[in-house]
Amino acid sequence: MSLSSPASRPPLQIRATPVWSPQRDENAENIVLSPDEQFELGRLGELIEYSTAKSEILSQGEPADFLYLLVEGVVQACHSLKDGQRQIVAFYWPGDIFGLAENGLYVNSSEAVTPCCVYRFPFRKLEKFLLENPRIQHGFFVKAVHEIRTAQRHTITIGQLELPQRLAAFLVDCSDHDRYFDSESSTLSLPMSRYDIADYLGTSVESVSRTFALLEKNGLVQRKGPRKLEISMKKLNDFSGID
Repeated sequence: MSLSSPASRPPLQIRATPVWSPQRDENAENIVLSPDEQFELGRLGELIEYSTAKSEILSQGEPADFLYLLVEGVVQACHSLKDGQRQIVAFYWPGDIFGLAENGLYVNSSEAVTPCCVYRFPFRKLEKFLLENPRIQHGFFVKAVHEIRTAQRHTITIGQLELPQRLAAFLVDCSDHDRYFDSESSTLSLPMSRYDIADYLGTSVESVSRTFALLEKNGLVQRKGPRKLEISMKKLNDFSGID
């Protein structure tokens, strides 16, 4: 559903900082846009709501006419191979940009993990706008660098770490998002299913369940519900071995 009324539009925020660290600056989470910059950028885009999980937002191989900025909810990027296999390659959170392309086509498909809301920007209009607004262009560049770092981190996680460390690193990443992590109670509410987690980590759902039990046995997490965990941030971060 498209939301056209300016009064109904949420503020534009672009998330660019890396994942959790003990010294992170809470005030540096987003690239801050002035009210005028938000207004001008918002005028370029269409605000769209996806009310159900698994709603497709964009499809791999289609012409990449738009770039997307996630406002609310969680989105997953999936890549389909020629043999029909499908792999979740990324999760996007509020403030993340997605829909990057290669040779004019979307590299991955994207679908809603939860009900979500996105800004959809026409590539050509956005390109012209960024050339005229170098400060915002810099913000998009910083975000692009962050996306590369995130992809590199995932490659290292899948290729070099055992499953317990992979899952620990994933939980640390998820805890970086205040809507899903209550720092006072150290409670993490996972928006995605264990099937999605298994797909993202390159393993089976049975292995993920066994690994959650292992982390709990070693005092790194305590399960409070099907998707709710009390976590020890310091222990998870140390155990994952990811800086």
